[in-house]
Amino acid sequence: MPLPTTSPVASPFGAELPADALEEWRRIVGPEHVRTGDAERLDWGRRTFAPDVRVSAVVSPGDADQTAACLAVATRHRLPVHPVSRGANWGMGSRAPTRDGAVVLDLRRLDRISGFDGRRGLVRVEAGVTFKALADFLAERTDRFFVPVIGGPAEASALANALDRGDGSMGERWTSLCELDVALPDGRRLQTGCGPLGAERTVGLDPAPAGPLIDGLFSQSNLGVVTGAVIRLEPMPSDLAILSVDIGGLDALPAFMEVWRDCQCEQSLPDRSLTLWNGIKWLALDEVRMAIPADRLASAALDEWHASAMIRAEAPEILEARADRLSRRFAAVSRAVEVDVARRDGSWVEGFEDWLGVPDGRNLRTVYWRQERHPDLTTADPDRDGCGLIWLCLAFPFEFRALADYLTWARDRLEQAGIDLNVGLESNGFRCLLSYFTLGFDRALPGADEAALSAYRDLIGAALERGFVPYRLANGLPVPETLRQAPAAALLAELRAVGDPAGVLSPGRNGIG
Repeated sequence: MPLPTTSPVASPFGAELPADALEEWRRIVGPEHVRTGDAERLDWGRRTFAPDVRVSAVVSPGDADQTAACLAVATRHRLPVHPVSRGANWGMGSRAPTRDGAVVLDLRRLDRISGFDGRRGLVRVEAGVTFKALADFLAERTDRFFVPVIGGPAEASALANALDRGDGSMGERWTSLCELDVALPDGRRLQTGCGPLGAERTVGLDPAPAGPLIDGLFSQSNLGVVTGAVIRLEPMPSDLAILSVDIGGLDALPAFMEVWRDCQCEQSLPDRSLTLWNGIKWLALDEVRMAIPADRLASAALDEWHASAMIRAEAPEILEARADRLSRRFAAVSRAVEVDVARRDGSWVEGFEDWLGVPDGRNLRTVYWRQERHPDLTTADPDRDGCGLIWLCLAFPFEFRALADYLTWARDRLEQAGIDLNVGLESNGFRCLLSYFTLGFDRALPGADEAALSAYRDLIGAALERGFVPYRLANGLPVPETLRQAPAAALLAELRAVGDPAGVLSPGRNGIG
């Protein structure tokens, strides 16, 4: 096949991509996997908040070696690159780079699943493996383990979501990872964990051999591109029940949260097994905003609260006793409680077969709150569909007053921007609550993007002033100065200067570089 022309290729941001770099990438990945068409570049730069980002090219390596080689080319030519696993990070920057002019490194071809250990519950995945693909793979091989899934799209990357410390039901996503395979900006590959030492019998059993734990350097960072990792799967419970709670208004939350916290302390409810929603979040799962009466909307923000919890046990009689005890405790502080047995003696009850480990994307419906109707979840694309969305992820102490004061302030601030208070929370242990605010807005309204971005900045600023921190940030939005000036940020900048002296990998992500 003839090589491409050596003339420069104009990038959409007014500069020129070196023809030599494009030629090298084409030799590495194949000409068909280097795309520079205007329509595709525009598509890859779309976000659910303003402004869109201008992309110079899209390069799709086929494996970890090609990924490392593509990074080496970017470093030699000092071209910024931005890795994207599946591109379904809607509301957190989508698949757009952190700034104009970058080349997207599209990792979706890295979609292999290997090294499955059905006895220890371990599976090795590449960056392009989706939640659906992993669920299908496991369904064919085991009923003893599952991977905690997200409420978002089934086509999202299981590995990328864990690296970004995303949420999962009945399990911790980030700490499930080990044995990372990382492509570094200079073209080297780094393997962490026990495998590189030849200690195959302990792969996946411990986070790392003796010495500093370096895996965390590659979570939410731009120090390297994680092309693969081992995931420690969660054991499938023998018996499972679903507890649904209609809590009531904000005045009912203090007593509810005390019971919830006590259950976390005693571990009758394990970490990440209960989710709390306000009324807007609850409504958005089934309706769009225009279908809700105005008086109902007014009360749903703070005066309607719902919860859903998963109760697990090792035998039917234990599940029955535990579910009865928990339902009585929550009934004493709520308006209504329902219990449904979902799994009994290792078998699913009809109607609950997909309750654990099978992604359904239902939470994606809440993104379309301001649209005319909910989409077909198999084809939904908030970027394409013009949804206005920013996710705000804040950590709170497990204290009612701290949470309630902030939520009351946030509701008023969001109303100024024409945004409803749409929030869900889960417990990361009895000490901490992790929240996710859905900042949904109508992008067709004049000034809506600017108002949403201003509210997002104010919500983070107010959280930091009150002693709370964000645990995830939207890619491409300004990082608060408090985080940029943190002592750890200086050390990370020094590490980046050594490992990526040209500063090509996702410059500015989370305030680094």
